[in-house]
Amino acid sequence: MKTKQELLEKYKSNKEFYELIDAHYGTKASFQIPEVGIIFFDRELAKGIIGGEKLSYEDFIDIQIQTKLDFRSSFFMCWVYTPMGFKGEVETFAKSKICFKRIYDEYMLPDTTIEMGKEDHVWMSSEGFGKLNKGDCVSFSAEVYRYIKKSDGKRLDYGLRNPEGIKKINKYDLPSEDDLIMQTIDGILCETCEMAGFCATRSNCMRDSKERKLLKKQMFEMVQGTFKKEK
Repeated sequence: MKTKQELLEKYKSNKEFYELIDAHYGTKASFQIPEVGIIFFDRELAKGIIGGEKLSYEDFIDIQIQTKLDFRSSFFMCWVYTPMGFKGEVETFAKSKICFKRIYDEYMLPDTTIEMGKEDHVWMSSEGFGKLNKGDCVSFSAEVYRYIKKSDGKRLDYGLRNPEGIKKINKYDLPSEDDLIMQTIDGILCETCEMAGFCATRSNCMRDSKERKLLKKQMFEMVQGTFKKEK
């Protein structure tokens, strides 16, 4: 697609997307859509996508919509905000590639809050990692990049490249599932708190500390109970 009209024609049967494109085409706006994620309209963001060198601006908007939520959301957060580092356990190797069983990441939000995330079964170039064995755990920094993934139709995804500062770490230094659950609970408590508008960051929480601790414990036990039932 090379024109706004061609893009609008594709979405003429979808009122929400049609009106969104019509109103914000060519702007620097971005919008959160529940079933899609964030749609960026900034032309500059259409550049620098690996495998998408020939994407037109219209194609860029279209591929974001078509990708829906089928992308590595934690790496996306690192791309949008400030990545603070990555940790992973080596699963296997293939030619010049290395696969991590899971990669944990940390990123800093504008209010300086540090969040954690994880992605499973992540392939990267083995260049820069040096001699590693299956089961080794490492910490490193890396560049988050966007690329076009062509399996099951074209979609936009996020990966890691150019690792630096690689250090071997012990397995117990990796975050646990419980750590990630507690982070999610922290977020829920903040989002639903009546005093949220008065806190600059989570570390400045104005809620009674004993009450918050009890709520976190109760919610954690509830989540753990759900996991056990599912198993």
